[in-house]
Amino acid sequence: MKSVSIVIPVYNEAQMIQTSIPHILSVLESALASAGKSENYQLEVIAVDDGSVDRTPQVLAAMQQQEPRLKALSFTRNFGKEAAILAGLQAATGDAVIVIDGDLQHPPELMASMLQLWENGLLVVHAVKVQRARETWLQKQLARAFYAVFKSMSGLDLRGHSDYKLLDKQVVQILLALPERQRFFRGLISWANFPSGQLPFEVADRPDGSHSKWNRIKLLRYAINNITSFSSLPLKLVTYVGATTFLFGLIIGVISLIQKIEGKAMDGFTTVNLLIIIIGGAILLSLGVIGHYLARLYDEVKGRPAFLIKQNLTQEDK
Repeated sequence: MKSVSIVIPVYNEAQMIQTSIPHILSVLESALASAGKSENYQLEVIAVDDGSVDRTPQVLAAMQQQEPRLKALSFTRNFGKEAAILAGLQAATGDAVIVIDGDLQHPPELMASMLQLWENGLLVVHAVKVQRARETWLQKQLARAFYAVFKSMSGLDLRGHSDYKLLDKQVVQILLALPERQRFFRGLISWANFPSGQLPFEVADRPDGSHSKWNRIKLLRYAINNITSFSSLPLKLVTYVGATTFLFGLIIGVISLIQKIEGKAMDGFTTVNLLIIIIGGAILLSLGVIGHYLARLYDEVKGRPAFLIKQNLTQEDK
């Protein structure tokens, strides 16, 4: 009998998970029963609470009492979705691990097909978005821009990719062995380049009608961190920015010197102001890029764990 672990990161989903987790389990069980494979698989669900401030931990604790296959982990604070996925992978014991969101925007009906491809020998199965739900034109363009920039800088094409994936146990073990603490799950899986397949899906609306908890500031920070995790090109660009600024300044300087010799120099500070603005902006931009990479090095060198888990819930928490 093969075992399958289903990892579900959640954040402030107290109402949603009461129906979504049982639904995810029942859909997979029904699909396996229809294929006559119910006896072939042993299922476990690992729900990772990413430091929710609502009653998500208490709801998970209560659900755990009713569903023996559910294992609930709760962070001491919000460490981010990447940390929640990492914690779920560490806790997973299955021969295959499926990572899926708990808001049902990832269709659980796809899991049976993922397992079939896995049985056929694939180590990774990507669920790829062919249509994004309830996104404005601007959101779609920003997403396209991110994937285009990420591909140009890292060489990895993640267009349409999501965190909805199936991983073989050996892939999980290799992923966990990587020493970096600040991770980009989708990027690392594509970078490893294991034998993989893709399954298309359309992103559904959240059943409760709510919107994503990611605001634009969080998404921008997330995008910058992910790009710099896989590329040092911004650091190299600092050199080109400096060279271009120096060349521009040299040209302006030569022109100004010639005008001075010919007696055509004009009074005023336009040229000086222009040079100060260009050079000052280039310096501050370069320092910002260098500072970002230094901050990432600082976080890695400190060696703090990617997350902290509450070992036990008190009776009051329950």
